Amino acid sequence: MKVVFIGGGNMALALVSGLLEQGAKPGDLSVVDISVEAREKFEVMGLSVSSTFSDVNFVPDVVILAVKPQHLKEAVHSHASSLKNSLIISIVAGIPVASIADWLDDHERIVRVMPNTPALIRAGVSGMYNGSKTIGDRELAEAVVSSVGQYVWCETESLIDAVTAVSGSGPAYVFYFIEALETAALELGLTQDAARLLSLETFLGASRLAARSEEAPSVLRNRVTSKGGTTAAALGSFEIDQLKEIIVKGVKRANSRSTELARDYGGKKA
Repeated sequence: MKVVFIGGGNMALALVSGLLEQGAKPGDLSVVDISVEAREKFEVMGLSVSSTFSDVNFVPDVVILAVKPQHLKEAVHSHASSLKNSLIISIVAGIPVASIADWLDDHERIVRVMPNTPALIRAGVSGMYNGSKTIGDRELAEAVVSSVGQYVWCETESLIDAVTAVSGSGPAYVFYFIEALETAALELGLTQDAARLLSLETFLGASRLAARSEEAPSVLRNRVTSKGGTTAAALGSFEIDQLKEIIVKGVKRANSRSTELARDYGGKKA
């Protein structure tokens, strides 16, 4: 499988690393990016790199769009003539299949994917929507995305916005909570090293426990919450401040922003 990445950011780096780990040959992967610094990261890995698609020395089976939403339309227009025979996988937030298809004169082989940053350590989870009408493209997309973690297929494209809000942005929510735990630990007198270790390992251990258990998180929470105890005191404070509602509201706002990106940057071709 020959793959070209348009955009050389962190997610492209994660996918390249995952594909190489699965046995892909560096010569079968190429990265197109206008940034010299971005290209250098991949050049040292043995990949061919270039500033324009015209310099890619093979016809790709898959082209992965990995630029920022505001740059996608220009990137597609710039390389349109080189994209029409490949499966297009877009990992760009917010921009729908219909917009990309329109920019490519009704291209019919497009899969939309929303990965997340734990893909950098092969622990990602992605949402996928199959907008392709070609047999085999679904499996081809799975072969790429599975190199960096697990995935779920979405029956409707609108659910990709929900995936973006929950798991695409989700690592930032987790980091935010870890940051808050560290802050509390420091204010209670623990050292910086202790605060970091306790916060990270508590989150990691609890996540592993939840992943291995067949019981709901609410059941696991109740098991460590004794009436009148310390955990109950903290959770009671969270309930008074409506922390759960605040988190749900924030995730829904992220979902709304994903749909706004389609409006702002997913317009028809000029």
